[in-house]
Amino acid sequence: MPITTEAQALAILDDPNQDALSREAAARYLENHPDPHIRGRLVRALQDDDEGVRWAAAEALARLGEQALPELLQALTDPDRVGDPRLREVAHYTLRHGYYPSVSVAALVKALDGPTADIETMLQANQVRQQLDARGK
Repeated sequence: MPITTEAQALAILDDPNQDALSREAAARYLENHPDPHIRGRLVRALQDDDEGVRWAAAEALARLGEQALPELLQALTDPDRVGDPRLREVAHYTLRHGYYPSVSVAALVKALDGPTADIETMLQANQVRQQLDARGK
């Protein structure tokens, strides 16, 4: 069944009882809808139990680029979330492949791979958040 509305895509993405392919399709549908509440749902999907759903959400967020950055930074500065290696792995992809013209994410990308990735990631994500705030994003 094709996804035809934002509400339908969100319902599918958020329902763990839906099959993984349907949830992946929902994430792909949502990349064309840069609404803040949708971006937050895509960021939440970065920690989905299914690898395909995580990667579809990461690709969608990368295509949204800087529009999705505030929600991604929020997840990467949350001590309860940043320790999840699934989140760090797909966030790394998202940051490497997205377009962020008004901020530098290079140090954050590097931090996602380090031996103290959770702590360093939080510090670097806060730095990027300050850059965004300084530019009025």
